[in-house]
Amino acid sequence: MSMLEIAAEIPQLLGDAATLVVIGRKSDLSDGWVLAGLPQEVRDTAIRLATDVRPGGGGAVASTLLPALAGLPRTLTLIALHDHVSRHLSDTRSYEIFQHLRSTARTDGNKVAVLVALASPDHAMGAWLGVVRSYPLYSRKTGNKAGLGQVQVALRTRDGLFNHDLAGLQRAGQALQLAQRLVDMPTMELTTEVFEQESRAAVQGLANVSVRSIVGDALLTEGLRGLHAVGRTAITAPRLVILDYAPADAQGEPIALIGKGLVYDTGGLSLKIVGDRMLTMKCDMGGAAAVLGAFVTLASSGISRRIIAGLAIAENAIGPDSYRPDDVIEMHSGKTMEVNNTDAEGRIALADAASYVARTYKPSTLIDAATLTGSQLIATGKWHAGIVSNDEGLELKTVAAGLASGDHCMPLLFSPELHISEFKSTVADMRNSVADRNNASSSASGLWVYLHIEDTGCKWAHVDLAGPAFLDNRGTGYGVGLLTSLVQSL
Repeated sequence: MSMLEIAAEIPQLLGDAATLVVIGRKSDLSDGWVLAGLPQEVRDTAIRLATDVRPGGGGAVASTLLPALAGLPRTLTLIALHDHVSRHLSDTRSYEIFQHLRSTARTDGNKVAVLVALASPDHAMGAWLGVVRSYPLYSRKTGNKAGLGQVQVALRTRDGLFNHDLAGLQRAGQALQLAQRLVDMPTMELTTEVFEQESRAAVQGLANVSVRSIVGDALLTEGLRGLHAVGRTAITAPRLVILDYAPADAQGEPIALIGKGLVYDTGGLSLKIVGDRMLTMKCDMGGAAAVLGAFVTLASSGISRRIIAGLAIAENAIGPDSYRPDDVIEMHSGKTMEVNNTDAEGRIALADAASYVARTYKPSTLIDAATLTGSQLIATGKWHAGIVSNDEGLELKTVAAGLASGDHCMPLLFSPELHISEFKSTVADMRNSVADRNNASSSASGLWVYLHIEDTGCKWAHVDLAGPAFLDNRGTGYGVGLLTSLVQSL
């Protein structure tokens, strides 16, 4: 666990630091402008390192000891990045920073100073979040509690240290770490009830924010029979938690963010029994964690737009009252669903929440985020979420928000005409899982959510973040930056 702060001055950055990490493009490190203001011994050593280092893949790392002088860190680490990236990668270098920093600059109880060279001031948020996600908060290790320590970060452009809205960056970083911590918590700690408590605590004290929840059998009263079915057999009840940010100067129609919050997914009666498919399913609430983090960031920024966040929280457990394959459930939308796979539960919870929020709050735009399908990783990989949208302009803005924030994403097909047949049922309006997994199943699964709000007229985007939300058995906080940047652009 680490404390992260943004430094506004070099003395603040270096004070008591055991390690200094300098990150930048190879040419920027060689030019030396990012080193301005550092002690001469540090600058000389860094320039020598930069001369020899050769970026490969996402970059290269080199470390050396510095002279044992008062006021100097003991270790200098250089992370040299390629000067250019391909067009589907963010120029903020958020994930390249994360890839290298998480394994090369652990705090081990000591202070780490991180200096990042920005090619443009517009890259500040993405670069900062790349640093932040390298230092997750959750740990149950004993002994020396490796990783506990302070991290000071300074961002520099050619014009000097970046100092615009540092408080806003700090809040976004804290929100990302919140999302990471929640994803990393095992379900024995993060029950559905605790998730609601964490959500309420995260927004406590924020101006113009109200919270309400619909819990347990109250879901049936509100027509949320799908969400209720998914979570009704767990020890703690399923719930829809609604966060409402409504500033007095709100302009335009509301924007809705909907998050899948499955605190654990056993697969239900369609049990995940092949290999270790159930392992790591604590991460199946990554979409709701991202929505919560983005909501906190946006509400604390004072944005002049009403924002509704709906967190569909449940545990897909097994018990005497489990929902079954062959059950027919009337969803909140009024459409009936024949269950053919209880392990396709996320879309059920998500669609009910989306329908409820869309019909209750009448948003102009609804964006959902979910660790929805393993096929997302096949379609767009570990580092890019897959997005599906019914609106070309919203799709383009989502991709742009991914590049601006460092949370990469790529469009998937939106073709109801080609994919709706995958859900054909002889006894209900639809089944809940595709008939043919080889027919763009990630796209089709996103479409399934849309079928429950298509009559509302919302612009809609679906973010399947199954890959980038959870890497190497750790939550990344993916989606906080993407959703924040996207809402700010609308």
